[in-house]
Amino acid sequence: MQKRNRFLYILFYFLFIAASLFSRDKIKLAVLDFEGKNISQSSAEAVTDLLRTELFNTGHFKVVERQRIQKIIEEQKFQMMGFTDASQAVEIGRILNVQKIMIGTVTLLGNTHLINTRMVDVQTGLVVLAESVECQGGEDQLPRAITELAIAVSYKVGLEGKVIRIDKNMVYIDVGETDGVKMGQEFDVVRTGEVVTDLEGHVMGASEDNVGTICVTKVQDRFSVAEVVDRSVRLETGDLVKPRVETSDRPVKKKVEKKEKTEEENEPDMPMIF
Repeated sequence: MQKRNRFLYILFYFLFIAASLFSRDKIKLAVLDFEGKNISQSSAEAVTDLLRTELFNTGHFKVVERQRIQKIIEEQKFQMMGFTDASQAVEIGRILNVQKIMIGTVTLLGNTHLINTRMVDVQTGLVVLAESVECQGGEDQLPRAITELAIAVSYKVGLEGKVIRIDKNMVYIDVGETDGVKMGQEFDVVRTGEVVTDLEGHVMGASEDNVGTICVTKVQDRFSVAEVVDRSVRLETGDLVKPRVETSDRPVKKKVEKKEKTEEENEPDMPMIF
């Protein structure tokens, strides 16, 4: 009996470890109907519907259905025709309780469709991604272009994971080759802080602080190993990792210099199994 109980304990332990390593929350996303320029609004909405489907198919997003968005817009008396205003989109996103919201336009120039998108972080109100795609050859080529757009968005925004192990200057993260991680790719390490609520006590999100940068040195199917490039505080398991987006106002990080370990850093890590 004791041997059986011990076997079951070990089995449950391994299952727990596997689940903690490979489970990640998908990003909750709402895509508002795009504005049509030089095309009918119904055509722009059809493009938006295709994009919702393709974003869902990437496996990185929980996409809100259009019917639910319509209901909220009607209840709040927003204008339904083509959203391009980021502040209004954020307000809708908060009501829908999503993390990200996407707005955009579909423009027809001659025989070329141009789809412009912007993704806004609902918590901060900042545009976190601007992505576009051109489609030549008429409407028959639109599905292929929309698929390419969804893949590009997923790679840049949907690729979020967590730190699952720290071994000296090496950091293990729970995203790998199957998620599109590449050798040499840099990630920002983000720590979630205090929960933010509105005046009525409803949870609006949580504060986030960038605490470091890591660069991938080894990629496996379900996880990756990265080297610390820069850090402001000691990194911890559970910290979020997000693909680093280079902008002109962000300084280039220098590789962190090795220093003597503190007593805290000398403590042995918990054993991890892959």
